[in-house]
Amino acid sequence: MKELKDKNILIGITGSIAAYKACDIIRLLRKEGSNVQAIMTHSAKEFIGKTTIAALTNNPVIDSIFEDNPKPGLEHINLAFEVDIVLVLPATANMIAKTANGIADDSLSLALSICEQPTLFCPAMNYKMWRNKANLEAVEKLRKRGKIVVEPEDGYLASLHEGKGRLANTQSILNSIREALNVLLPLKNKKVLITAGPTQEPIDGVRYISNRSSGKMGFSLAKSAQNLGAKVTLISGPTNLKDIPGINMIHINTANEMLHSVSENLNTDYIVMNAAVADYKPKNASLGKMKKAESKLNIELEPTIDILNYIKNKTDASIIGFALEMENFEENALYKMKQKKLDAIILNTANNYNQGFDVDTNQITIYQSSGSKFISELDTKDRIANFIWEKLLTSI
Repeated sequence: MKELKDKNILIGITGSIAAYKACDIIRLLRKEGSNVQAIMTHSAKEFIGKTTIAALTNNPVIDSIFEDNPKPGLEHINLAFEVDIVLVLPATANMIAKTANGIADDSLSLALSICEQPTLFCPAMNYKMWRNKANLEAVEKLRKRGKIVVEPEDGYLASLHEGKGRLANTQSILNSIREALNVLLPLKNKKVLITAGPTQEPIDGVRYISNRSSGKMGFSLAKSAQNLGAKVTLISGPTNLKDIPGINMIHINTANEMLHSVSENLNTDYIVMNAAVADYKPKNASLGKMKKAESKLNIELEPTIDILNYIKNKTDASIIGFALEMENFEENALYKMKQKKLDAIILNTANNYNQGFDVDTNQITIYQSSGSKFISELDTKDRIANFIWEKLLTSI
């Protein structure tokens, strides 16, 4: 889903240690199909190279009012008229103060002084600089003039101090750009609950029953929903994946813990049950470590609670399940959808080496209770997640 396709975006990079993060924003904007132009201040080039930004934007970088080989017209001024939105990232206290007080003494501040398009400032600075009264007054001036300030986050800073001053996370910045451009986000103001990863059912204090789920598909679904404007809660079993900034992360180990966490979050619009919950658990788990013996060991198993069956009559949310099958694919998936009263079920298989567990690609089929059916190509799990939401949102 490329909501920012063909948008002309000017990014102004200033002299902050966070300047390197502009590279990731530029890459993601280009990936969405945006045309990105950049202006760099002199101090910005002390932190990141002009050649790097030129390569990422695929456009020349403006870094001076007086170019060595000037082109006809005033390029930095022309840009301010031609773009759809301006993004100052990172925005230093210096650039915030200059813009708030009408100072225009370099190519970026000149462009900002005449730009009437939506303008986003993404501050990044030491926490004491951020809370400095002069800085906060300058920020308030910008807001009163209709500029958008994407608040910095709390956390560890480059100075090794902790406080408010870290550049906002990438997703918050991208969503702020979409909102400023009035791009329709189909999940805006919607709440989405997603489960991901495996569960671990203890045999004793060191052993457990689990499965090979990596959690990658569920995490991709969560990121895609976030990109579409949703407020996402992701309940994850044990994985090697990093938490997603801006998403409410809940970590669990067992099926019972997942049931409890899901039950606590049923006030939502969509529930996507992607987790590979263990079907069985040891009836009597040992607290210590069982010792190896010569005789055979018999472990009595009992079914774990079926979370989908448990919640199906306890929420008004649209419920989407997943089915991993290795035979009778469609028959088994449709039976599960009907039995559990799902709005849709997503079928994937583990029969091929390049889909399912432990890989970054997948191929799925979506079945809906309405009778609709959609089949994806083999693709990355991020793109498959986009495909799933696109189809679900047009038919549920």
